[in-house]
Amino acid sequence: MDIAPHRDATHNIVASMRFPGPSYYEVLQWLHEGLKPGSYFEIGVCRGESLRLAMPPTIAVGIDPMPEVDQCWRTKTHIVPMASADFFARHRLREFFGADLFSLAFVDGSHHFEQVIDDIFQLESFAGPESIIAVHDTIPLDEKTAARRRCTNFYTGDVWKVVPFLKKYRPDLDLVTILTAPSGLTLIRRLNCCRTRSPVEMKAIREFQELPWEHYKQHRHEFLETIKNARNDVEGWLSHRS
Repeated sequence: MDIAPHRDATHNIVASMRFPGPSYYEVLQWLHEGLKPGSYFEIGVCRGESLRLAMPPTIAVGIDPMPEVDQCWRTKTHIVPMASADFFARHRLREFFGADLFSLAFVDGSHHFEQVIDDIFQLESFAGPESIIAVHDTIPLDEKTAARRRCTNFYTGDVWKVVPFLKKYRPDLDLVTILTAPSGLTLIRRLNCCRTRSPVEMKAIREFQELPWEHYKQHRHEFLETIKNARNDVEGWLSHRS
């Protein structure tokens, strides 16, 4: 991967200018404080900055094939060094939470659309009526940092495709995207643990992998429903049950 340091710095500057205000870490903190989740599940731990936001009495589980954690956790926390596909093939949430149910989940692992969709659908099978999934990197910066093949440090991949896909094939879900730096945070609720994937959806996943960058540029206002990067707006969405 050939990366120019000055270009990476430019990406970060542009992202912070586009989304002034708190970063997604602070927004996640608002979610923890507002929801007080009994169980928190994180895909993509990396160095553990977001996982450390979990507070008692939350039980936290973080999975990552190569975690680089050196943290003092604030609550009971399990680290599972495993890719998400392997985890869901081998484990049940009850091994960690005492029940096959999560309250809050954060998806920030693979930056390929199809894997993120799979993570969401796998998590949905463990969702309760109040469960919420947060997905990072749903507002891309530019074509280069949103490419499927990574060539920059600042990188969202094609995670942006998750929102139009769910809008089209899962209208039963309630989605909103917070305009938070560096690349947006989408919240998903009204999950259905009893739902199974249809052949139409599986075919559409393959088709969405091929969507070009131009699709985002031309249609983002049709599928991207956003709220301000402000605590009152986020708490308002959390408290509203339509």
